[in-house]
Amino acid sequence: MLDRSSPHVVVTAAAGVTTIRIDRAAKRNALESAMYGALADALTAADRDPAIRVVVLTGGPDIFTAGADLSDFARPDASAGPLPFADFLAALTGLAKPLIAAVAGWAIGIGTTLLLHADLVYAAPTARFRTPFVELGLCPEAGSSLLLPALVGTRRAVEMLMLG
Repeated sequence: MLDRSSPHVVVTAAAGVTTIRIDRAAKRNALESAMYGALADALTAADRDPAIRVVVLTGGPDIFTAGADLSDFARPDASAGPLPFADFLAALTGLAKPLIAAVAGWAIGIGTTLLLHADLVYAAPTARFRTPFVELGLCPEAGSSLLLPALVGTRRAVEMLMLG
């Protein structure tokens, strides 16, 4: 079983706010399996805590997240056992408390599509969004093929999802 803790997911709580920070700067905040599990657990814990009123999700000052760590897909045990990515999506979509995302720098792949589930997204002037699914031979995840057209319109969503 995978360890669901990660030193790259930093969780703090104060004054009714849980802040979850993605902190893996050496890998451009790319998300690996343990990080998905840690994110899922942090979201679930915040949702269950009656003292918490809102959740803030952020990355570093130069990059929100480069998306999934593609080297994670190549691990021999990548498809064995529980799937922390699925747990993360379940926690994200099931979150009853408001989710605020604060984005600076690049948000790539899941870094962009997870934002579709946030109640508010604050994008710094440096924020950039990219969905490289087609060039990677992947299907867009996190309900993005449904949610993105509802947010930005069909033509813009098709452009974003097909052209990256």
